[in-house]
Amino acid sequence: MTHQNAPRIAVIGGKVATLKKARQAGFDIVWVYGPQELDPAGLEWVAEAHLTDYRDPQAVADLLAAVHRHRPLARVVSIIEDGLESAAAATTALGLPGTGLDTVRVLQDKLAFRELLAERGIEGVAARLGHDEADIRAFVAEFGPAVIKPRYGSGSLGVRLVQGPDAVTEVAAWAAEFGLHTFVMEQYLQGPEFSVEAFSFAGEHVVVAYTAKEKLDSFVELGHVQPAGLDADTTARIDSLVSRMLDAVGVTDGPSHTEVILTSDGPRLVESHNRRGGDRITDLAHEVYGTDIDALGFLWYADRTAPLTPGPARGGGAIRFLTAEPGIVESVTGADEVRADPRVVALQLSVAPGDTVAPIAWSYDRSGLLIVRGDSADEARALAHELAARITIRTRPDTASGTPRSIAAVAPRPERLLGTTPSGPGS
Repeated sequence: MTHQNAPRIAVIGGKVATLKKARQAGFDIVWVYGPQELDPAGLEWVAEAHLTDYRDPQAVADLLAAVHRHRPLARVVSIIEDGLESAAAATTALGLPGTGLDTVRVLQDKLAFRELLAERGIEGVAARLGHDEADIRAFVAEFGPAVIKPRYGSGSLGVRLVQGPDAVTEVAAWAAEFGLHTFVMEQYLQGPEFSVEAFSFAGEHVVVAYTAKEKLDSFVELGHVQPAGLDADTTARIDSLVSRMLDAVGVTDGPSHTEVILTSDGPRLVESHNRRGGDRITDLAHEVYGTDIDALGFLWYADRTAPLTPGPARGGGAIRFLTAEPGIVESVTGADEVRADPRVVALQLSVAPGDTVAPIAWSYDRSGLLIVRGDSADEARALAHELAARITIRTRPDTASGTPRSIAAVAPRPERLLGTTPSGPGS
């Protein structure tokens, strides 16, 4: 689908709904996608489709350079984690407006992120690179409880808490067995966690929504709630912290998703991404605040909207993730009854009879999600818990599997998580 004189935007990855929003903003779309992942329904919405490994930044930059010479592109964007580096590589190579490669790399490199914050005087959470038990023990002796995590990664994969010296040996053995031979050690930040969904308009950072989180001890998220219930003073402090961080890393346009811990000493950053939040948090923002972050992005890139401030919350919304005992799924019951409830916005099941449920090591191990609306955040949270409990996923032990999965076996880009790729700064 080509329209005469329409500006052209390259979209790396993404679903059909994303393409529709780009088209509705007035763009002709150049879609870059993986051959085995292509949804043919997306072809209706694009002017060109190029099938390649969109996770390869240099390949995408070279491809789009040729496309750009033929018919110039206005921007290159991605709203998915695996496409961010490729979009940034092409943006930098073609000299287009948007988030460049240096910014994406510092956001994806958890050690570089911490080091930049410390250099700029924004925050001083201790962080070092570690390789073995001796490194963890020395860090805990100096800084107290710690978190170890992959230098690159998402979805809470490979993240472990080290409560104190007595836990070091066990965590180090787990890391070695899991294949995590290089990792970042950080001071453990204690307190409730929130995410900040923001949008940057030419350097003006506007918070779209704050999201309260519920997490397992493994740091995997089990629930999200909006509004987050923060008071004006706390939101002002978080706003300031997030704005200074976005300025420091170089985010000037588009969505961002930042995780913050509210410690006894005030808000502290966990990490940030130059994309909208996952886990369908943007669906909550749309439901509660009426802001479609993806559509806003394409309208902004097309110069069809001005900076805006979201209005007050329209009630509350909550997401609850479904879990099950590890094993082989025998049955899933209660879903139809829950789906029929008028307060349910969406119910997504990720497992069916015959599937294997793994122990929850990262976000992709969850068994589904439920999104509900309520008159308030508290009502939505309680309803999400109640309705999720009505869905029963019965499993039987998987006697054929008893070996822990390694990080290399489950990660989409294990070389990034293990810290062995040269694509990040300082690698």
